Amino acid sequence: MITESVKTILGEDLTNQVEAALKGKGKDGKDVDLVVGNDGTFVPAEKYNGANSGKNSAENALKAAAEALKAIGGSGDPAKIADDVKTAQATIETLRTDHQKEIARIQKNTALRMALADKAHDPADIISLLDLDKIEVDDAGALKTDLDGLLKPLKESKAYLFKPQEPAKNPDIKGAKPADPGARQDPAAKADGPVVI
Repeated sequence: MITESVKTILGEDLTNQVEAALKGKGKDGKDVDLVVGNDGTFVPAEKYNGANSGKNSAENALKAAAEALKAIGGSGDPAKIADDVKTAQATIETLRTDHQKEIARIQKNTALRMALADKAHDPADIISLLDLDKIEVDDAGALKTDLDGLLKPLKESKAYLFKPQEPAKNPDIKGAKPADPGARQDPAAKADGPVVI
């Protein structure tokens, strides 16, 4: 699916070419969705969805921090206010740590989904079997970990999760050569004598 904003930028001819190129290239043979960023760049929908999940996680952490701050004060007692501030600071620190862990998980998940898109039937099935603590991503969200090393045991024990490798383009087929379909003759015309039935 290409959005109207992308169609406007690309024009009709180029949009048709891009749609044809993306047709059937997604998960399970579905069409790849394309999203345009605010700066005019094009990104795969998986990467966009990962960034959007990170944004939602940040918004939720901010709301929780705001709720923790609302609980401070109100009684006017300095000792109570000091305790409330300490409690709020501890809550905010916990929320910050949890948010950082959530963002790291989202980045790892997105990087793995993009790396597994053409290798697996359903990347989520494989990601659920991987130890995410062993996965590292760089600041740009690209995988730093050797994915093939992590996938090797899974390919041996659960090969059905992976797409088969493409066979050679022109395999060497041995056997009888089929007849030329253009040189078809009536079998009765070949016989030199009378045909006995």
